[in-house]
Amino acid sequence: MVFVETLQKYNLHYPANVALICSMYEERINVMAAAWHTQLSHDPPLYGVSISPKRLTHDLILSSKEFTVNFIRYDQSRLASFVGKTSGRDIDKLNVFEINLTNGKKVKVPILSDCYAAYECKLVDFRRTGDHTFFIGLIVGVHYDPNAFTQIINVQPTLYLGSDNYVTVDFSTKRVHDEKQVKDYLSKWVQGG
Repeated sequence: MVFVETLQKYNLHYPANVALICSMYEERINVMAAAWHTQLSHDPPLYGVSISPKRLTHDLILSSKEFTVNFIRYDQSRLASFVGKTSGRDIDKLNVFEINLTNGKKVKVPILSDCYAAYECKLVDFRRTGDHTFFIGLIVGVHYDPNAFTQIINVQPTLYLGSDNYVTVDFSTKRVHDEKQVKDYLSKWVQGG
């Protein structure tokens, strides 16, 4: 291991699942790619996303108090890159990248028609965190393709590696480490062996 106090880019935690964040205020809609997002709570169902104040999405969420989080398949990674590398202030991403949307059910913000899952969120809090704002949304509705899930996800999600690189998962390498395995291991450890 090498130790340094700082890095130019803090991306050693990648890969991260890419989500396309959709925002809307009045008639203006924008879509941006985000790798910095996470579930925060089951009860209530809270989801957070970190967005730079430089982004149009940031301003639209502050104005509308709503957003959607759209999860995309690996075959859509090009779209993630394109909406992540362009600004909604300069182009109409929906038309330029031919993005199809579906109306939200509980929020005015639409979802991507061909995502495998999406969360509709109402903004409940936001905090300035360094050079980004962390938006906390209450999930008020969920859209998902039932064919994409059995006990676990069975579509190839888009994962971001940093520096414009995208990958996905190889399900043939999947391992299951269940509660029984943990109990078996602990019982052997307690017995000394």
